[in-house]
Amino acid sequence: MFTYTIKRLLQSLIVVWAAVTLMFALFFVIPGDPISLKSGEKSLPPEILANITAKYGLDQPTYVQYFRFWSHLFRGDLGYSYKNDKSVNTILHDGLSTSARLLFWGALLQLIIALTVGLTSAIKRGSLGDRIGTVFSVGIQGIPVFVSGLLAQYLFGVLPFQLHWDWLNFFKPWPQSWHAGIIPGDSWKGVVLPALVVAVVDAAFIARMLRSSLLEVLRADYIRTAFAKGLSARRVWFHHALRNAMIPVITVYGTSLIAIFGVAVQTEKVFSLPGMGSTIADSALSQDSPVVLGLAIVVIAFGAIVNLIVDLSYALIDPRIKIDSKAVH
Repeated sequence: MFTYTIKRLLQSLIVVWAAVTLMFALFFVIPGDPISLKSGEKSLPPEILANITAKYGLDQPTYVQYFRFWSHLFRGDLGYSYKNDKSVNTILHDGLSTSARLLFWGALLQLIIALTVGLTSAIKRGSLGDRIGTVFSVGIQGIPVFVSGLLAQYLFGVLPFQLHWDWLNFFKPWPQSWHAGIIPGDSWKGVVLPALVVAVVDAAFIARMLRSSLLEVLRADYIRTAFAKGLSARRVWFHHALRNAMIPVITVYGTSLIAIFGVAVQTEKVFSLPGMGSTIADSALSQDSPVVLGLAIVVIAFGAIVNLIVDLSYALIDPRIKIDSKAVH
């Protein structure tokens, strides 16, 4: 296990390096000058443009800029934005403080919804709850994020306001405190609605996957043997069936955690949250490469960590799976 973990960590570092290097190269292929875009429609004198270019080191050869970028990165310095001269570390800290909370609550709600709907549909197969879960799973999957976001704002914001149902009004300002939604108070209402929009996108697919996986496991001989031995239904469901059924679900959930970042960005735009949504769009359009590269490092590293945790979790959930440095049995 230890050797395999080290090997996967090294592979993840190579993936991060390759992806960031590719993005770094793209900024030299895309037409346009970030310094000219910074000045907008104003025409700056050549000497001022030369000074600004030298300040950011853009007058240096590409390979010099590349090695300088990595040398600064190893010191924890992501550079400064071409657009507003702010530290990229500060920009990412301010934006990710909102995006990270949205991702956390969205991922947590997604898991709760998927497990609840998937288990109910499998345990009560053919019942009304199963039919409702199937309709939910099929219907939610086809709704774009911006549509579900606007619909949620109307159902839990505009409509309760018009009907004076304040208890149903969840369209509250996004709280700035880190403990929002944890410490009792009304601040959790500002978190739950956008987090719910993030959660339901892939929760429906994960619920269907869990239902199908559980129903397949329940047809296995060892499940029938467990019931024949007199084990309680609860023990069979949660100790034997669910653990084996979770293997494919964990894979899908891990992939969803990576994709959920893009969903969170769209949700931030719909709810006008001060996260990374607008920062990503503005930085990409203005070719603000330090900000884009800084965010890319965060996203790629997050994806690599999630994939590693997913791989290691297989052995924790199902002891029959042996992980070593050569293969996965």
